[in-house]
Amino acid sequence: MKDFYKLIPDKLAEVISSRLAFDKISEIRIRNACPVRIGYDGTYYYLCRNGLTKDSSSAFVAADGEAENIVMRACERSLYTVTDTLRRGYIAVTGGIRIGVCGSGVVSIDGTPTLKNFSSVNIRLPHQVLGCAAGVHAGLLSSGLCNVLLISPPGAGKTTVLRDLCRLISDRGTNVLLCDERYEIASAGNGAPTLDVGACTDIMSGMDKREVFEIGIASMRPDVIMTDELYSRDIDALCRAVHCGIFVIATVHARNVADFKAKPEYADIIHKKIFARYVEISDAPLRSGRITEAFGNDE
Repeated sequence: MKDFYKLIPDKLAEVISSRLAFDKISEIRIRNACPVRIGYDGTYYYLCRNGLTKDSSSAFVAADGEAENIVMRACERSLYTVTDTLRRGYIAVTGGIRIGVCGSGVVSIDGTPTLKNFSSVNIRLPHQVLGCAAGVHAGLLSSGLCNVLLISPPGAGKTTVLRDLCRLISDRGTNVLLCDERYEIASAGNGAPTLDVGACTDIMSGMDKREVFEIGIASMRPDVIMTDELYSRDIDALCRAVHCGIFVIATVHARNVADFKAKPEYADIIHKKIFARYVEISDAPLRSGRITEAFGNDE
């Protein structure tokens, strides 16, 4: 919590700490010279002196250059330390906080693209919801482990469900390799997770999924690899892991199963029948999951 408050202006921190329930905040969006928006209990509001409002005219307005102020606080005034993630549009902060960043794209001397002239930030807050994946866990394990894809639009809670599912599977004694590419699932710091991902989970943070799959399979002998936000560039590594006999549980951005199947970049894994089950995650705060057999009937 303190990691979050030190990022934002004092007037915002004072209102949030005194008038809002912290565990209901999913994100806060700050755009230079624009009203401040906040995701709260599954709904967007503006932030004002009295707490929440739907009226933008009574909202706090971010100062010019406020996005840059937040970026500089997040990196402790050393942009060099966050160059690697900044070029991918985010900064990871202790406590599992991820700050999405927008600005002007530039190319550095070594040819690496990055950002400057920061125009807006989206501070996303992780929440541990113990037991939110219990129903999904029971349904998935009814016939043993298999390859599973969790499906939902951004912000619906699939990372929260994945984290809890990791904890539940791991605590059964299954060796899980968790690819926490953006530091938001386990929120590991100084070699230890700050969020509960299970007693039998090994964590690789801040590394590209393709590297984690290759290194992890060779060195850690996992039973299951779990990872967030699967993209088309990850598919070859995913298929190699599955063909090595390792189960994979991943997430993907899509409205539902039909929307996922309509995306051409995933046609190959659908054709190869990589995933045995799909789970559609409903919006927060419910985060329930509808399990679909990839090659059969619904459960």
